[in-house]
Amino acid sequence: MNQILKSLFISTYPVVCLLGTVKAVLLYEENTMAAIGLFTVSIQFLVFLGILFLTKTPRTKANLPSHSILIGLGTCIVLLSLHVESILFTLLILAGWLLYLLWYSRFHNRINQRLNVGQVLPNFVLEDYSGKEVSTATLIGKAKILLFYRGNWCPLCTAQIDELVAEYKVLKSKGIETLLISPQSQAHSKKLADKHQVNFHFLVDKDNVLAKQWQLFSEKGLPAGLQVLGYESDTVMPTVLLTDVNDKIIYSDMTSNYRVRPEPSDFLPYFD
Repeated sequence: MNQILKSLFISTYPVVCLLGTVKAVLLYEENTMAAIGLFTVSIQFLVFLGILFLTKTPRTKANLPSHSILIGLGTCIVLLSLHVESILFTLLILAGWLLYLLWYSRFHNRINQRLNVGQVLPNFVLEDYSGKEVSTATLIGKAKILLFYRGNWCPLCTAQIDELVAEYKVLKSKGIETLLISPQSQAHSKKLADKHQVNFHFLVDKDNVLAKQWQLFSEKGLPAGLQVLGYESDTVMPTVLLTDVNDKIIYSDMTSNYRVRPEPSDFLPYFD
């Protein structure tokens, strides 16, 4: 139920913010102070989404301080205006913002007994976008990066992949195999592979079989409505694993916040 609520929340909250923005514009002549405050509060999440989708941002700070400060400032302005309807709308958007930061963005209890540093990576068999099998056996003796990402629909995920693509020559020179693993369809994975044209493994974890085995599964993690674009409702929690040539895990990042992710400079030195 918690995940279903999250899925519905992230699809409806932007609409509420958009309505607040429109209301603020219409209110300007009636009560300028209330309009300015409500606009300041309502526009923040929309601006944040615009930044994510337009600037290819791979990560953010956990509590989004600049947006949070502006929302706090806007709330104070609305309260001082004494415009009751704007106050109620502002408090609704403020509550949604706090839910986004403290509830929606966070993964709770990411305790994993199978993928700790020092353990041997469990065996796996997956197919790439063309149906070719890739497994522990086919990559024996190779150091590896395994990046679990939610899908092409996630701007943070695709931006994180862009960063790895930018390091392609470094990875190739070190003989490191890069595995990009997602439950999205082969067609979506092929689209991503065609975009980048690098010798990475674009793998499909159909029905999240591997994610479930490795405790990386995110039930109903897709925002409600994106199913129409051909994505399944269940997805995976963003994860980065590094292994040495003996398949021993040398680095593991299991973020507790889907927006807080490691940079290549954080983990590539582990291969040195």
